Amino acid sequence: MKSDSVKVLVVNTKGKLTNAGIIAHIIGHSKGGARHEFAEEFGYSDDNLEDVSNLMLMCYTHSKLIDDAHNKEFFPPALLFEMKRKHEAWVRSWTDEKKKSLAIVHKRLGPPLTTLPLTEHSPNIMLEAIESQVEFSDFSIEGWEQGKADNLKLFKQYVERINKGKYDVAEVYAISPIPLLIHLGKLLSDTVPLTVYQYDREAGFWVNKAPNASMLEELMPTSSFTDRGSKELIVTISISDTITDEDVHTILGEERDQYDIVIKNPHVKRLLYFEQVQQIQKLFKDEVEALHRQKRFSLIHLLYSGPAGLAIELGRSINQNMWPEVAVYEFKYRETPRYQRTFNI
Repeated sequence: MKSDSVKVLVVNTKGKLTNAGIIAHIIGHSKGGARHEFAEEFGYSDDNLEDVSNLMLMCYTHSKLIDDAHNKEFFPPALLFEMKRKHEAWVRSWTDEKKKSLAIVHKRLGPPLTTLPLTEHSPNIMLEAIESQVEFSDFSIEGWEQGKADNLKLFKQYVERINKGKYDVAEVYAISPIPLLIHLGKLLSDTVPLTVYQYDREAGFWVNKAPNASMLEELMPTSSFTDRGSKELIVTISISDTITDEDVHTILGEERDQYDIVIKNPHVKRLLYFEQVQQIQKLFKDEVEALHRQKRFSLIHLLYSGPAGLAIELGRSINQNMWPEVAVYEFKYRETPRYQRTFNI
């Protein structure tokens, strides 16, 4: 059959997989049915025509095409059985090499996701997806606490499925308020290997690693520490926008220690690939832990301006056995002050 007539038989709708194909018989089920006269020749009787060896998953159009009396000579049983054999061999050849994955869809800004288009083929086979896609709209303290509770419910679903033992890895697709993503990352820190995708709004694709080396723009991150003799530490990370001293001092004053990470030319369209995310995440984790070992902070305040994928990785860096509580802040450009405290992790 022509390549331009290929149909997708498994449809992803809001993270749920649906079989959109038809289970077709190679040897027709009833007398007078398509190719039924060949049943005995191929070892079938009325008792075993429902055996999987006699079934093919097809789209509606082609299932009707091969059964049409006018096309009888073009689709004899031997040809269909050979097509089935080749296809099953092809599926086995690539599924054996791929890891089984569970997807986490966390989309709490804007409408729900219905598809997950990737820039390149995933090395994994997505067996199942769990989701949190109710838009987040209550930015009060109570609303943020409910957001944490919703994350815990999602995490419980995730753990239940991971404990079944049929998943090798997990994959995260997220477009949500930053504090919720940092919290989600913290919950996911000690589970199976995790791939975090970021959404490229301009291209309309989810990405992880850069398609080619030329797209890995040098971030040139710099960091600085201001020691004010405090037992609390403010951490600012400027990727999408610069977090200014005015932003910090308006909400937290000028008495706390402060550690700043900023990249060259922060801007709102900044998209970070895996290699760049690792660079910032490692700097954050290593330096904050080193400062905490020296000063034993009682509280860390985290102000972050950047993409969703890195927010999750920052959360995964927070080790509750080694870190104090972390107060997380939400950025609102039109609000005064621009950063507002949400909850502690």
